[in-house]
Amino acid sequence: MRNSSNGLTVSLLVVVVMCLFAIIFYQKAWLIAIQYMLSNPGQAGGIPTSTTQIAGFSIPTASAPVSLGKEAIINDLGISVTRVISPADSYLGKAALPSVARDGKEYLIVDVKVRCISPDEKCHLSEFDFGIETKGGHDYAAELTGSYSDLQGLLVGGDIEPGKSLSGSLIFIIEKGETGLTLIYPRLFAFGGSAKLLLGK
Repeated sequence: MRNSSNGLTVSLLVVVVMCLFAIIFYQKAWLIAIQYMLSNPGQAGGIPTSTTQIAGFSIPTASAPVSLGKEAIINDLGISVTRVISPADSYLGKAALPSVARDGKEYLIVDVKVRCISPDEKCHLSEFDFGIETKGGHDYAAELTGSYSDLQGLLVGGDIEPGKSLSGSLIFIIEKGETGLTLIYPRLFAFGGSAKLLLGK
């Protein structure tokens, strides 16, 4: 009885090994066949290919950064940087938090002008969609404008009528000594691409 159970175990083991070899062989043969068909599309039996373009479909690509004072177009918005103040601690005066300098950081002010270039629909803008990227790979979000309510001329998000523009200052807190600063819009969820504006520092 023991010999028959050992024989059954050996037989099952042989069957499993043969099945594994068959799967591996079949997989390799299938991959070779696919590679052959892809490399010889004109041959009979090859995979048919089409050069017809699909209307309305494109893969977004990153646009080149624009220099200070130039306008970057993203979706229905035209964005330009009109002024950069760095460091901006003294400019902010009493509104600046003393802890920022103590932590080895500094304020950065970026003045922007945003145009709604849509011919018939309002454009929506949020200051939270702006960010700063640096040469060192750091990323900074714009500060909440409500935290600096004593200051005039801050950019507050909202709707922009078609053909109209909105201007104001964005406040950032960045590490001292950062270089290669680039303003990004939108900072997150940029499935349609992002506008990048060089800040000249």
